Amino acid sequence: MSPSENRLIPYLEKYGSHCMAYTSLEPCMKYFVMEDIGYIAYIDFKHWFWSRKERKIVLSNPVCHPDNYRKMLDAFLYKFSDVIFVQASRSFAEVLDEAGYQTNIFGIETEIPISDFSLAGKQRAKLRQWQNKCKREGVSVFEKNISDMSDTEEQQAISQISESWLNNKGGSEYSFLVRPLRTETEKDVRYFWAYQNDKLIAFATFDPIYRDGKVVAYYHNIDRIADNVPHGTSATIILAAIEVFKDEGVEVVNLGMSPLFLQRGLSQELNYNKLTRKAFWYAFEKLNYIYPFQGNASHKKKFNGKANPVYISGTNGTGLREVFAMVKANGMI
Repeated sequence: MSPSENRLIPYLEKYGSHCMAYTSLEPCMKYFVMEDIGYIAYIDFKHWFWSRKERKIVLSNPVCHPDNYRKMLDAFLYKFSDVIFVQASRSFAEVLDEAGYQTNIFGIETEIPISDFSLAGKQRAKLRQWQNKCKREGVSVFEKNISDMSDTEEQQAISQISESWLNNKGGSEYSFLVRPLRTETEKDVRYFWAYQNDKLIAFATFDPIYRDGKVVAYYHNIDRIADNVPHGTSATIILAAIEVFKDEGVEVVNLGMSPLFLQRGLSQELNYNKLTRKAFWYAFEKLNYIYPFQGNASHKKKFNGKANPVYISGTNGTGLREVFAMVKANGMI
């Protein structure tokens, strides 16, 4: 399974039987389950303009063996006809394409294999500079469960950092594509905290990715950075986490999606919507005041990881109305 689909189940080591436990933790999500095969995670969405009829918006691939993708897709579409698929991997995008649906690249996910990860060489020089700068300016990084941050000062700092960060990003937590911040410890979710002169200045969370019931990778889910901190603090936290995970034998850190970062030529063989593709290019180049598309992509590019395309598709095409419906559902507008 790909990291993007596996992060849907940070509390599930097998399919089906534990779905209700996850539903209680993520109340916005629903699950279409095929017993002994897998499930599809989705939300209901309806909007007076973007989606007057209720649609199902599916997050990532079906959580099952890839050989069963088409079987799960057909069963899901037999029950629900108006569907948007978001952040699908290449393998599931090909299944959607074969089924006759338009499939556009929606961005990339950046994966970092960490068994031999090193900051040596030219390609990660910026990371070395950031890490050294943070060390000179007294930044240190520690791992600690969020429920153990019981000191009143620490709790206030977490709230202030998070509130300030969100205000700079539009004022509210994203949902659906990103799991919102939890203030209680969750199984296998890791928290790393950056301090400067004994003051909390930033933190990041990493969601587990499972294979055969074992954590084999982590998905960098949440960043929260205070104002006016040393440049490179976010990267320094990720580098500290990578060192810890490497010692544990973890295989990969996934830095998440860079929305609308398109690589020319990757989707030419799929049935994509040309107008939507041009709109994506325009938004990436011109609409960074709405969302920091270029900054997001540039930051992750510094890690010199593997770029995996992710896709958006819909049973009624992949026109701009479908795209904006998904964006609205995620809270980005």
